[in-house]
Amino acid sequence: ALPLTPEQVRADIPLTAKYIYLDNCATTPVPRPVVEAMLEYFYDYCANVERGAYSIASLANERWDIARAKTARLLLGCEPDELIFTRNTTEALCMMAYALEHPLLDRVGGAFKEHEPPVRWERGDNIVFSDLEHHSNMMPWIRLAKHVGAEVRVVRFNRRSGLIEPSALEEVVDERTKVLAIQHASNVVGVVHPVEELVKVAKEANPDCIVVVDGSQGPGHMPVDVKRIGCDAYAFSGHKGPLGPQGSGGLYVRRELIERMEPMEIGGGTIADVSTHDYKLRDDMLSKRWEAGTPSIACLIGLGRAAEYVAKDIGLERIKAREERLTEQFIEGLLDIPGVEVYGEVEDISIKSGVVSFNIRGWDSHDVSLALDSEFKPPILMRAGHHCAIPACRALGVLERYGGTVRASFHYYNTPEEIEAALKAVRKLAGM
Repeated sequence: ALPLTPEQVRADIPLTAKYIYLDNCATTPVPRPVVEAMLEYFYDYCANVERGAYSIASLANERWDIARAKTARLLLGCEPDELIFTRNTTEALCMMAYALEHPLLDRVGGAFKEHEPPVRWERGDNIVFSDLEHHSNMMPWIRLAKHVGAEVRVVRFNRRSGLIEPSALEEVVDERTKVLAIQHASNVVGVVHPVEELVKVAKEANPDCIVVVDGSQGPGHMPVDVKRIGCDAYAFSGHKGPLGPQGSGGLYVRRELIERMEPMEIGGGTIADVSTHDYKLRDDMLSKRWEAGTPSIACLIGLGRAAEYVAKDIGLERIKAREERLTEQFIEGLLDIPGVEVYGEVEDISIKSGVVSFNIRGWDSHDVSLALDSEFKPPILMRAGHHCAIPACRALGVLERYGGTVRASFHYYNTPEEIEAALKAVRKLAGM
């Protein structure tokens, strides 16, 4: 019977019998129905997509297209031809930065030519991101800025709450801001930013500013509607919130923009016609222009099933509400332990995602993680370190002191009993 209870989801994830797994922010265990959808592909219709006319090739194609439609509609609220399948968020952000540097080459009306680029870069232009971003949402933009001669501007997140505030963004963006790259939710302090307002601020400063959202902590943890957010692009990974396999993810790009963008890779599957001196990119499905060569078919079919699992079998509102309750329980418990520091908002749980970062005074963050794994039964698995966000950890003053933070991150299948066990372990390590 649906919706699935947390206990039913735990039964689908064998790992939960052996470990208290609290590292969902980095990667999630994959439930059986998702693995089964992938196995079914390998066992029953393991053929390449978009290449064959025989029966199982047609079936593979059909299932792959269905997976795209499910992922687009259930996780992002967009159309399938606006969703490029990617390996992960990082690849998606690099694709986006590439397309904003290189003009589109395509044969149109018999002529092979360079088209008007999405952004005309001029001296004095700037690219904006926050100092809370994951490295994957900084490095491509730093490189793009260097290549096109733009200035990098950084919006400072609120050091107490962890929020990227619209008022702080207003001070940084202007009519020369060509790109704003911003996260939906933080993988370090676990706050969900007011992305709709941030998009509005950027668009008011420059209506042509392209807003790219790093959604790696969004889909699968909460309902996401890219149309309501109003961004131009939204990147996510399948192996975090959606409970999908590694090697799956996506990039939503607004239709008016995607048709003007130069794909990062070209080759088989991206074209309508090729001669020895030019080519015509396909127009039937814009997103597939970006998917050269054989895709990770099984993983993407798995992603489609995972989208259905979190959105329909469980329900995204139910996941969000449960993560909120677990987060509240964990934060309240940590605040009662002397010698424990908690980062980001601790009172207004409505702006928190299921991510809590903390440290124990006198301990290196990595040592806490190792102790939680080795000294407790069942082992408690939490991430430690800079979480691929060195500037954010520097800003919080935890990089030099603790080597980063200890981070617990939850999903629907985690239980109040697991949170209590984790708190008990932290109390013991803190010397209580």
